[in-house]
Amino acid sequence: MARIINYHNITHDDMVNGDGLRVVLWVSGCIHHCKECQNPITWDENVGVPLTEWEEAEFWEWLDKPWTQGATFSGGDPLHPANREKIGEMINTIKTKHPGKDVWVYTGYVLNDDFQLEDAEGNAFELPYLKDIDILIDGRFECETRRQDINLYKKVLWRGSSNQRIIDVKKSIEAGKIIERSE
Repeated sequence: MARIINYHNITHDDMVNGDGLRVVLWVSGCIHHCKECQNPITWDENVGVPLTEWEEAEFWEWLDKPWTQGATFSGGDPLHPANREKIGEMINTIKTKHPGKDVWVYTGYVLNDDFQLEDAEGNAFELPYLKDIDILIDGRFECETRRQDINLYKKVLWRGSSNQRIIDVKKSIEAGKIIERSE
């Protein structure tokens, strides 16, 4: 069993962090520290409250609702080193015990052509449960890109700035290359 991680919120019936109505877990811990981040309070992995079995039960209760299309993991960064094991455990539970529910993950890491995740310095790691993620929103939020998006009236669905990619992980793995989903 994975160590207990900290989180800031569990939102439900969320319509802005993926397709359909979703349950979203907002975790603590982020190394990216994007300029003008909307959630800087989530950067410190020790801030927030522990995600114990009691709190986690709320997540599962909302995921089980027939109108909930799936789960989204955001933060902070769900793929922060302190979070990876627990998030992987939860994704595995979704895929084995909640068939038909999809999984979206937001991360500041970037998925490279070898299907590894990289930080801004090019340090890469493999994510054993990558294949169980349906949609990966990757890349750091860029405030200047966001300003350009707004000035150009560019529609930026499901992400903070247009440099972030909406990756269909299943199609990407099948194709052997990154396949971005259209908005």
